[in-house]
Amino acid sequence: MKNSRLFEILYLLVEKRALTAGELAKRLEVSERTIYRDIDALSAAGIPVFTQKGQGGGIRLMDQFILDRTLLSQADQDEILFALQATLATGGGTEGDTLARLSALFRRKGTDWLEVDFTGWGSGAVERENFALVKQSILGRRLLSFTYYNSSGEKSRRTVEPAKLVFKGGCWYLSAFCQTRRDWRVFRLVRMENLVLEEGGFPLRTPPQQLEPPLPGTYRGVDLHLRFHPSAAWRVRDYFHPSQITPETGGHLLVNCTFPEDAWLLSFLLSFGSQMEVLSPSYWREILAGESKKLWAVYETGQTLSGLEAYPDGRGREMSPAQYEEVFSMEERKFCQCCGMPLDNPEDAGKEADGSPSGDYCHYCYRDGAFTDPEATLDGIISINLKFNEENGFPFGPREEAEKKMRSWFPTLKRWKEA
Repeated sequence: MKNSRLFEILYLLVEKRALTAGELAKRLEVSERTIYRDIDALSAAGIPVFTQKGQGGGIRLMDQFILDRTLLSQADQDEILFALQATLATGGGTEGDTLARLSALFRRKGTDWLEVDFTGWGSGAVERENFALVKQSILGRRLLSFTYYNSSGEKSRRTVEPAKLVFKGGCWYLSAFCQTRRDWRVFRLVRMENLVLEEGGFPLRTPPQQLEPPLPGTYRGVDLHLRFHPSAAWRVRDYFHPSQITPETGGHLLVNCTFPEDAWLLSFLLSFGSQMEVLSPSYWREILAGESKKLWAVYETGQTLSGLEAYPDGRGREMSPAQYEEVFSMEERKFCQCCGMPLDNPEDAGKEADGSPSGDYCHYCYRDGAFTDPEATLDGIISINLKFNEENGFPFGPREEAEKKMRSWFPTLKRWKEA
């Protein structure tokens, strides 16, 4: 305690150059007699501290006492101060007292040369608070519980022993030992909600060396051969390793890659629009062509995916009966009567207890004749859809507009009619 107080006195004197015993006593919550004993201890340790009487006097350090002249070069100071500032900027520290004190000791004014914000563009206070809780749970070795949505949209409550935060592929992930699954898992931060920092701690475990999520038993990869238009070059180089890219004459780029064959891959390829062409395998050309027809129908009929009118002012183009029949009728489309997902493909349907396809619900919401989340609420489903809307560029419109439409349409679905 005394050593800490001596350093505090030294820091204050370096910063202020002169303070009275009364000011120091009040600041450190000790008596003036204790302050004088501390000054004697500093002097005995070789610190050039002295008292000066009269107006403007007090306890002072000799003007030539500057730490950088005796211990560290200017380059050394810069490295220390920049390292501390980087630590604070990246969230490794919670306050800047250490940086401020060393800056004062070095007689250097800090420069805000680095700023790091872990949250995404347009993110709010909730996302920042969530990131801070994850960091706190790791540094304090505190259990963390949260609601998690996996890549299939399935929701579960997890309690984990956090190990480390990793930034990979443009996203933040938490590597943690999941007490629910009794194994190491990787969680994407953007899919974590309702975070709670628990009171209990946990024993130290060694995390896996590689940050790789476990592959599901149904995992199937596909080797893709893609061609990209020159206008997509910046995205191609963001997403793919240079070894996967082969430039063509005219600026086009060929890419050979392997991805899990799932719904995410479809949305990823579609995100490039007409800037990308699948060269092989051929069946993925057919998949994209079919999805493009569905997309065309949505806009040509003036309807949104929810079936609500997209152009209430009457705008939009009419389709001929032949065109309408060729694609499909929005009125004839089926939607999951829980989450509202279109049921355009047979594989999208859930399963009854006897294995037959459900005519009302998707496989995310309904399996083996029962809801996958029997405790789901209408507000929860709307929240999931609003999150999807936000993460995918607001295809259903701005948040307030999308929520208004959802609160009008979702109560008409079978599950929520019966709720």
